[in-house]
Amino acid sequence: MFRQCISLNFILCDCSINVYFAVISIKMKTFIFIACIGLIFVSCKKTGVPPYQSQGVITGYDPRTCQTCGGLFITINNDTTKNAPPHYDINESLQQLGINPNAKFPINVSLNWMHDTTALGRYGYIIVTKIKVIN
Repeated sequence: MFRQCISLNFILCDCSINVYFAVISIKMKTFIFIACIGLIFVSCKKTGVPPYQSQGVITGYDPRTCQTCGGLFITINNDTTKNAPPHYDINESLQQLGINPNAKFPINVSLNWMHDTTALGRYGYIIVTKIKVIN
């Protein structure tokens, strides 16, 4: 009879251990499922946002020789600025923009830009924040 109690107690303990592991297993499965769903949402990106705000054409160097002249001429396609000029000036060289200095004009580009807020802004200068040559 003593042996039967010991074996019965062992079986009960074994079952309670299995139940405990089953509960952990359900919690782990739930955690893994929630973690996977979370990773999917974190890794999703909006595809409707264009990487560049404008398309443009760098038409050449600014040949004028005045105090506020120089740089590059650029024409921005579909410019929505009120009273937009026919072209803007960029106060940088091709090399400073990351474009091959030996590139032939006109150079088609995609770019992000903003109006220059310094004194040069009155003369049609812009600041290019991101640019990529389009082949």
